[in-house]
Amino acid sequence: MVCANISTPKWATILLRTVGTVNAAAVLLGTSFLVDSVYRVLSGHITESHDAPYFRFAFSVMALIQLAFASVLLITAIRFLQAKLSAVNLYSLTVLLLVAYFVTIVTLWRSCDEEIAASVASATGGTDIATAPFTFLLLVPFLYPVASVVLVQVLKKRYGKVQSPISA
Repeated sequence: MVCANISTPKWATILLRTVGTVNAAAVLLGTSFLVDSVYRVLSGHITESHDAPYFRFAFSVMALIQLAFASVLLITAIRFLQAKLSAVNLYSLTVLLLVAYFVTIVTLWRSCDEEIAASVASATGGTDIATAPFTFLLLVPFLYPVASVVLVQVLKKRYGKVQSPISA
């Protein structure tokens, strides 16, 4: 497990906790948006059009994926609030997978099958809002997530220490 070193400067701990606070706030805001979208789809306020016959399936899959991203980001945010550098690699991997997910969704939008493309595009508006506050925090897509990954990786490299398991 990698923990903040005892000699970690106070500013580094404050920086790590700030990243955790910002991440938690953005993810919780986005999750509230996702809950609202799921409610509207389940209650029938949002229906699928004839142009997007796979909307419900795409919406369900994408909502579950977004919920998974939000959960992991919230867990890492809590670990950052605790000043635990052990969450840095999980956070970095999650941001990398989020970028890959975004590229995959854009690729599906441009799918040769118009019904799939329309279904995914329709579902994107209701599901991708779970991570949108996090992704677009500084108005440039993925600027904040990538910058925060670099920042926490530098903090881990500089101030993290490996603790060996307790031995007898």
